[in-house]
Amino acid sequence: NRGVSQRQFAKCRPMREQGKGWGLVSVSGIKKVGLVQEYAGEVIDSDAMKARLHSWSIDHPNDPNFYVMRLEPGWYIDAREQGNLARFINHSCGPNCHLVPVNVSGYMRVAIFALRDIAPGEFLSYDYQFDTKHGEKFVCRCGAENCRGTMKGGKGSPTKGGDADEALGVKSKKDVWLEAKARYDRDSKFLTDIQEGGKQRLNLISARVPGDKMVEADTVASGPQDRDKKFAQGNRIFLWRNAVAGSDFSSRHWRYVDSMKKGRKSQKTFTEDCVVDVIQTIKK
Repeated sequence: NRGVSQRQFAKCRPMREQGKGWGLVSVSGIKKVGLVQEYAGEVIDSDAMKARLHSWSIDHPNDPNFYVMRLEPGWYIDAREQGNLARFINHSCGPNCHLVPVNVSGYMRVAIFALRDIAPGEFLSYDYQFDTKHGEKFVCRCGAENCRGTMKGGKGSPTKGGDADEALGVKSKKDVWLEAKARYDRDSKFLTDIQEGGKQRLNLISARVPGDKMVEADTVASGPQDRDKKFAQGNRIFLWRNAVAGSDFSSRHWRYVDSMKKGRKSQKTFTEDCVVDVIQTIKK
C-alpha cells in the first residue's frame, strides 16, 4: 500500500481503442505485479449509488458505460464526474491487470496491478465483473481467446458497475448516437481539463526567485545568494548549510563520483559541463 499512498503510478495516457471508445495505454511499460493506477472517484454509500444509477437509467437507458466500483460492503467509488485516468481502462476477459483492495492509513482504496509484463503502447484492461442478472445485456467484444461473451462476473473482488441492473433500458438509434457523441465530448473535456490543469501548475513555477526586488542573476538555478543569508537565518526560513549544499547539484554529483572512485579527483566542474538553461527547461 506504500505505492498507493505515495502515488507511485505508472505513466499512462488515454487513446482511442478500436471498437471500444477511449482506452488507456502504458507509456513506458509496466513490470508484472507493478502498480498501474488507483481507481479514484467520489466515495458514496449504497443509497447514493442506487439513486445515481436510477437517475442515469432514466436519462441514459442505453448507455453501457459505468464508472461505479464496489469499494467495500455498503460503499462505492463513482468516477463519472470526479475521477482519474483509471476510468479509461477497458474490460477484457483476458486482462493484463486486476483490481486489489488495499488499506491505506485505515481507509480502503482500490489499486490496479499488472498481471504480467505490459509493453509500452499496450492497452490496459481488467475484468469488469458486472454485478448483474442480465449478462446478455452487457455483451463483451474484447476478442480474447477465453472471451465469455459478457461482462457479467461474480461477487467477491471489487466489481465495476455497482448494481448494473439499475441502468438497463432501450432507446432509438438516433438517441444512442447522440448519447455516444455526448459521451465522447465529456471524455474529451475531461482530458482537456487534465492538460489545462498541468499548464496552470507549470505557470505557477517561475525561473526567478520570488520577491519584489529581483535581480536578473537571481534565478532558481543560481541557488541562494550570500546577501540572503542573514534574512534566512534571522527569520528561521531554512537551514543555510542545507541550502548552500543543495544548490550546486552538479558539484554534489561529481563529489559522489569521486567518493565512488575512492578519492580520485574528477576534473568536471559546474561551469564546464552542466550549464542549465532554466527558461528553456520550464518552457518544455
